Amino acid sequence: MSTKPTLVDLLQFLAQREIIRLPGLRDDTPIERAVPLEDAGPNTVCFCRSTARDAVRLLAKTRATLLIVDQTLPIDPKPLAQAGVQAVVRSPNARLDFIRVVERFFSRPRPAGIHPTAVVSPAASIDPDVYVGAYCVVGEATIRHGSVIHSGVHIHDAVYIGRNVEVHSGCVIGADGFGFERNEAGELEKFPHIGGVVIEDDVEIYALTHIARGTLGDTTIGQGTKIDTFVHIAHNVRIGKHCMIISHAMLGGGVRVGDSTWVAPSASVRERLAIGSRVTVGLGAVVTKDVPDGTTVMGVPARPAREQKLLMKRLASLATQG
Repeated sequence: MSTKPTLVDLLQFLAQREIIRLPGLRDDTPIERAVPLEDAGPNTVCFCRSTARDAVRLLAKTRATLLIVDQTLPIDPKPLAQAGVQAVVRSPNARLDFIRVVERFFSRPRPAGIHPTAVVSPAASIDPDVYVGAYCVVGEATIRHGSVIHSGVHIHDAVYIGRNVEVHSGCVIGADGFGFERNEAGELEKFPHIGGVVIEDDVEIYALTHIARGTLGDTTIGQGTKIDTFVHIAHNVRIGKHCMIISHAMLGGGVRVGDSTWVAPSASVRERLAIGSRVTVGLGAVVTKDVPDGTTVMGVPARPAREQKLLMKRLASLATQG
């Protein structure tokens, strides 16, 4: 928004939630910032989850004008009002409602247009409201409505980027993958990469991530998936919808990932494996076998969580015996 919202603006936006109006509430109080709970003061909005460390203590100390809290948290209105809190919103998911408030009232508008320092192929197809930032290079690619390409991104030929995609600085999308075959003399001959990359709608890719083009077909990132910083997605990988691939993860060539799967930081998945839907791959895990739907795996090599915990318990027991 171009002007600062008032308290009543936020309360109207959250009108479907339970709202506790405290003495001293003024609808026209400006809400100037969205802040962490521990930094909250007058003219701010913040949130508190029931899982927060020392949540009750933090709430007792806050001076925010508007609090959004999980509905399971106990609230004592009197000390809150004395501290200057004017309203409390009780929510089934305080963090989610806070995110929506920030997006609606405090986020910067999406930019549009092509920066004069960007180098864009005349054969590229870019919708008018797309933003291509400074020093980007865009080959014969397609970028659809509402997408934002931040500075220093390199998008190669044969890349399709759908609607409302955000690609952060330093990413490389559509470069060749790493594929070779030894010839009769033992020398390495490169497998030609003539495929592309398809990034579906609402994907976000964070800084310095690489997504390789396919060898013959396409590398595909499903709708709504989020890929963190310093991730490597190898050639021919296909990731489903609404997955989260976290920093320093590596998916080898030809890996298939289902929907709503989480791959934790520094995890590695060997080439050509099938990772199901609703899977959790644990921190630093090395996956060497297919993982069925709904499974959590962890460890090196990765095993189902229950099996891994039992193994670690037995190893600890052996160590104490020694």
